[in-house]
Amino acid sequence: MTTVESRIRLVNPKGTELPTTEFRMNDRSGGLAGKRLGLMENSKANSDKLLHELGSILNARHGFSEVRYYAKHHASLPARQDVVDSILGEVDYLITGVGD
Repeated sequence: MTTVESRIRLVNPKGTELPTTEFRMNDRSGGLAGKRLGLMENSKANSDKLLHELGSILNARHGFSEVRYYAKHHASLPARQDVVDSILGEVDYLITGVGD
């Protein structure tokens, strides 16, 4: 087993401080097959096309059990809390993408 030490500082885009507790990466040894992938576009032009193509490529390569698509209501604002809550309960991994 290989141990990798990471030094990552998470920054909250809302401008509030995050707890200073130790940050640990999730175990990724199980692979992606059978996991649920979420893709969220930022509502800018072509971001949906980019993410649908990316979803197809990744699903063919990794065999997700499900691929779900989400959209922010506005590119320059955070996702609404109801969208965030849905994502947390519906997918194992989330990729966000921008367009223009």
